[in-house]
Amino acid sequence: MNMTNHYQLPSVYSRNQSFYGKANVAEYEDGTKVLWSYTTPVCYIDQRGAFHRTWHGYSATTMKHVNDFIYQNGIHGGGATWWRSQPCEELPMDYYSTGYFIPKYRACYY
Repeated sequence: MNMTNHYQLPSVYSRNQSFYGKANVAEYEDGTKVLWSYTTPVCYIDQRGAFHRTWHGYSATTMKHVNDFIYQNGIHGGGATWWRSQPCEELPMDYYSTGYFIPKYRACYY
């Protein structure tokens, strides 16, 4: 899958001025958007607009990234309880081979 765009996630809904390059979005030719928090793909929005969680963990900082990402993409949810209620699945391998983002590890291993 070819990546068409990548950018730092702007802090729009968070009280943070910026995420200082720690939250990045990769967009693909099929319309999928993957959120990378630090070096981990934590979630994505597929071409139909459905949300998918790809990281089993939780941190307050990454949750700020996720919340901003989903709000900017018109998805309702957010917060620790909502996050933990989402099923975790592996990010399809097509979205790992971008050459731009290199994951530290695959996220849904328990």
